[in-house]
Amino acid sequence: MLINCKKTETIDIGWDPSLKKDYDYHVVSIFNCNVGNPEQHVTYLLSVHDGQPVALVDQTTNGSDCMVKETVNQEVRTAFANIYDGNY
Repeated sequence: MLINCKKTETIDIGWDPSLKKDYDYHVVSIFNCNVGNPEQHVTYLLSVHDGQPVALVDQTTNGSDCMVKETVNQEVRTAFANIYDGNY
């Protein structure tokens, strides 16, 4: 289960690089960076939602739910949008 932190709601998300499954958020790539120890991580779920690229970020450190939100990291957002649009 993934929770959208901004709205505190469950979202329908899954691994789907072909964009053929029935998800609201189709994860097409994942990037993880551990910053010291396992509890200090940044995981990006590069996704497609309603035909648009969305870079979600998770920094959940405990619990069974993954809390995601759209990243504020403009470099990641721009880079993913460029790749998605074929401008890389």
